[in-house]
This record gives sequence, structure tokens and C-alpha cells, in this order.
Amino acid sequence: MRNMLREIGTQRIQTPRLLLRPFEYWDLQTVYHTWTSDPEVTRYMRWKYHTSPAETLHFIRTWRRGYASPLYFHWAIVWKETNKPIGSINLTVVDENDDRGEIGYSLGRAYWGKHVMTEALEAVLKYGFERVGFNRIEAYHSVGNDGSGKVMRNAGMIFEGRARQKCKIHTGEYTDCDCYAILREDYLKRKAERESQRA
Repeated sequence: MRNMLREIGTQRIQTPRLLLRPFEYWDLQTVYHTWTSDPEVTRYMRWKYHTSPAETLHFIRTWRRGYASPLYFHWAIVWKETNKPIGSINLTVVDENDDRGEIGYSLGRAYWGKHVMTEALEAVLKYGFERVGFNRIEAYHSVGNDGSGKVMRNAGMIFEGRARQKCKIHTGEYTDCDCYAILREDYLKRKAERESQRA
């Protein structure tokens, strides 16, 4: 079956408060000090918080190499007010045949509770459905990370169930994860409802 996903790569996205763009090497110090070195940010991650910028540099090198693929989607979340990256969000192709993707994200603690991640997630969902052509986009969060689940619900994603011991986090523990997903038809229905409310 022909792949329906558009191979457009990681392009810039503007939202009212944010710029989503590819990571650059000069982001290193800001990325390290804003979130990759924070144990609270990485509490539920598969990777442990970084203890030196060299570890973060390895991440950025990996991300930069990924941009060579037209089906690689990974953005720095830049706070327009300061023009500094404050987090990251990615949309991974899980299955090209099924036009299915998965979202992952992290955000500096200073920006928690400000609806920043919801704003970024909504923008990436729009990009994924309208520009790339995904049919289904899903996301998982460790049980206990309720803030992440709230972000997913606020962006229109629907709770589908709990996957037992789906992930192994950096401590070596297996953790249960809640699954949220949104279909293209869900996204278009939500978009139409919002437009009718504004009319």
C-alpha cells in the first residue's frame, strides 16, 4: 500500500506564544539548564537527568542527525518572549502503513501550569493531521504523571486505557502507562465545533 504520509520534515510552527523549530547546537546551554538537568522534569522519563552539558550535547547531535529524514518530526519549544527553548516535542512515525504516530514531550519546570504544553501539543496535532497526513496520533504517560494526562485531554486526546508495565523508566522500574489517542475524524470534528463557536 502506498505511504500516505507527506515527507515534509520538521518545519517551523507559530502559535500565539511559541515558536516550534528544529534544535540548533547553540541551544545546548539553555536546554541543559532549563530541563535536561532537572530531576523533576525527568522523573518519569526513560532517561535520567543530565549531570553535564556533554550528555545534552549527545541528545542534540542525535536530534540534528534525525532532521535528515523527511519523516522525522522533533521541535524545540521556544518561548517567543525570550527567544529561548523551554522544552521539546516530537511526533514519531509508529507505522507508515497505518499512518499512525506517537507524541512525546518535555517542558522546563518554570513553565508548568501555564498551558504551554497544551498550546504546543495542539499545534503539533494540527501539523500531523493537516500537513503530514496522520490518521491516528497517540501518546502515553506514566501512571502518576497526572499533569501530562491533563495536557493530552486539554488538546482533545481521548483516554483509551492502561498499558501495564509498558515502559521502563530511568530507575529501571517498569511503569504502567495511560494511553490517549486522537483520530483525524476526532480532530476535524473538534476543529469544526471550535470554528462554529467563534462564528
